[in-house]
Amino acid sequence: MSGTSNKRDEARRPRTTGRGANAAARRLYFDLFTPDERAALADAAEDNDLHQELALLRMLIRRGVAEGVDLETISRAMGRLAQMMRVQHVIRGQAVKNLDDALAKALEEIANEMGM
Repeated sequence: MSGTSNKRDEARRPRTTGRGANAAARRLYFDLFTPDERAALADAAEDNDLHQELALLRMLIRRGVAEGVDLETISRAMGRLAQMMRVQHVIRGQAVKNLDDALAKALEEIANEMGM
């Protein structure tokens, strides 16, 4: 019985691979975005830059600290910030030393704001 169920499930799945799969995924969610959001996404794709996303996450971390969000949540957000900074440096092709310096500076700024 389970063999029959698996065959039916496989038959229902779309059979797109490679570039066709990516294009299908983009179309799948296209209607969920406003025209302004679509334009912003297109600009972001061209820029290959996470500057605005990094700024937003920093602001959200600061807001969370000010509002007394629990330490676990703040720590996870700081971990995400570090991950995004690593990705940004890879995108820009910058050296690992620069990344270490940038991470240290960002964490120091947040720690200062938290009064640590």
